[in-house]
Amino acid sequence: MPYVLAAGGLAVMLALPVVLACRCAWATAEAPAAGAPPVTAPAAADTEHEAWTFSRCTATLADDPEGALDYAEDWQGHGGGLEAGQCAALARMEVGDVATAAASLDRLARMPGWPAGVPQGARAPAEDTPQSLRRRATVAEEAARAWQADDSPKQAMDSATYGLTLAPQDTALHLVYARVAVELGQPQRAIDMLTPLPTAPAARDDALVVRAGAWRQLGRIDQGMVDIDVVLADMPHNVPALLERGILHQREGQMEAARADWQEVVTLAPDSDEADLARQDLSLLETDPEAP
Repeated sequence: MPYVLAAGGLAVMLALPVVLACRCAWATAEAPAAGAPPVTAPAAADTEHEAWTFSRCTATLADDPEGALDYAEDWQGHGGGLEAGQCAALARMEVGDVATAAASLDRLARMPGWPAGVPQGARAPAEDTPQSLRRRATVAEEAARAWQADDSPKQAMDSATYGLTLAPQDTALHLVYARVAVELGQPQRAIDMLTPLPTAPAARDDALVVRAGAWRQLGRIDQGMVDIDVVLADMPHNVPALLERGILHQREGQMEAARADWQEVVTLAPDSDEADLARQDLSLLETDPEAP
């Protein structure tokens, strides 16, 4: 589910990752034939099902989110814990109940002892492990993205900040934190979070696009263009980078260059959210061609 952030009268799209989910298969024991001797041990065969797993719950989420939600709720009814709750929240995101999903994910991220959680009847909190801390950080990042999709940047910042207390070096959390900081008009916080840049090429390019928007908010158009040029040298058809470069050109008064970038976005990805935003920018440019 995408989300949009406004930047200088023009819009920049940031996307959310899509998660997948599926239903569980069931197997039922056969009833004894008529006239058969009575069963003594066990007295009756219980219905059995394949083991509940998070991967099964999320395997076809994009194609059948209602089915994923049914699976997750059934899992919860059979004693499913934190993972069942996470899957249910992700499914609710897909069916459009974004605010409920965001609140659920934020609550789950703050519960220790993933994936089992606090044992039933236990008085002491569950112990965290390095693995459970990483898992909770992932859920906190999902919560932040969900809050952004709900147009709730302050809650998104809170979730991202909490996630960073669990995993201070988590790249995905650094990126979502920086995006929210830009959305909240706090560009220096975004730049600080993205320094140093991630080392993985894809994450680095994402960070450079976000940082370019932060430089733009600070009025440092040249520095923003430097970051965007690095991305486009690595990937000439990077659509978010082209969208941002068009805004930078527009801020410099280079209207034809801005128009060319936005038209290229529409050509490269005509059905994308970036193309919708580029069309909006082109429409604004037609309305007031000389506006910086």
